[in-house]
Amino acid sequence: MKTIHNKERIGEYVSQYKLDAIFDAGTIGKMTLLAYEKGEAVCSAGDQLDHLFLLVKGKIKVYTTLPNGKSVLLRFNEPLATIGDMELMTGYPVRCMVESMGESMFLALKVDDMGDTAFQNPGFLTFIIKQLSHKLYNVSNASSLNLLYPVENRFASYLISITPDDPLSPKLEEMKTEKLTEVAEMLGTSYRHLNRVITQLVTDGIVERKRGTIYIRDMGRLKELASGNLYS
Repeated sequence: MKTIHNKERIGEYVSQYKLDAIFDAGTIGKMTLLAYEKGEAVCSAGDQLDHLFLLVKGKIKVYTTLPNGKSVLLRFNEPLATIGDMELMTGYPVRCMVESMGESMFLALKVDDMGDTAFQNPGFLTFIIKQLSHKLYNVSNASSLNLLYPVENRFASYLISITPDDPLSPKLEEMKTEKLTEVAEMLGTSYRHLNRVITQLVTDGIVERKRGTIYIRDMGRLKELASGNLYS
């Protein structure tokens, strides 16, 4: 993680996401801009956060680690997602792992700098309520997906969730072969079973596996397989 000292860039993000409707000018002036690299942890389970983070660029992966050491995928988030809102409202330590999927940028605000001002601001409170409601919906959706759907549906949902928005970029860097064990664990299956699912997707012409990388060849059929259920 590195801090980017660029007030003009912060101002651009504030304007892009209309943050002046959520925070007062004094609070905005105390924001810092943080950059995370691919695979870097933004926060870990057990952390006691003293900042509120607003994702303004990139994508993050949120997952939880169970007592038996296994991980379960919860969701992917894009701007304008928040980290630390639940901890801000409750004082609880972090429960999930948050990892940067590529280069990601956050506006960070110290909780102490917010004081009581934010809690008297209807715009801020409305924003936080919407963020928490969205997270609750996503957790419920992910739980249903993980428990009730076959691996092929879960894997299709996973592929769609991590696919870049650019239709000219169907290559999935995240899906290098050595990552499949980790992905299988997060989807609640075995490496062997996931391999069989991928082989079937290749046979069906939905994806292509080449030199350890997976390429999506038929996004339409992949979306049909996901049935509208995404980790996002």
